[in-house]
Amino acid sequence: MKPIDYLKALGVGFATLVIAMAASYPMVGFYAYFIEPGHPQEFYNQSALWIAPWSSHILGPLVFFAFNYRMARLSPGRNAIAFAVACVVLYTIVDFSTIPAMGGELRSVFTLKIFSWLLVKLLGALAGAHLGRKNAGTATDSQIP
Repeated sequence: MKPIDYLKALGVGFATLVIAMAASYPMVGFYAYFIEPGHPQEFYNQSALWIAPWSSHILGPLVFFAFNYRMARLSPGRNAIAFAVACVVLYTIVDFSTIPAMGGELRSVFTLKIFSWLLVKLLGALAGAHLGRKNAGTATDSQIP
């Protein structure tokens, strides 16, 4: 991979993080309006602490799949699998670097649960890269979504 590919992988990782975080707001809103309406704001603030991670768990692998599928189709000459791995590694670095900035302890993320969710995201990225690379030769640029 070229140095610019690592910058692109960082962009994919950062975009995935932003999309998953942004999705947590409508998820909490849905919970507040349709599942548990009528509680004080503090109740929803506390609920957001367990609801928000699920946006990352559910959307993270899907977004990684979509980005890596697209990137593999746009650049068939690049090693799509290495790019997918770089995306998830750089995502992890960016995500974990925010923990000390928010007052948390970095050692708190080294758990089997966190590792399993990162593995699921990696599998989503690898699946997207594999399918994108496989389909890269079968479509013209006008057929790429």
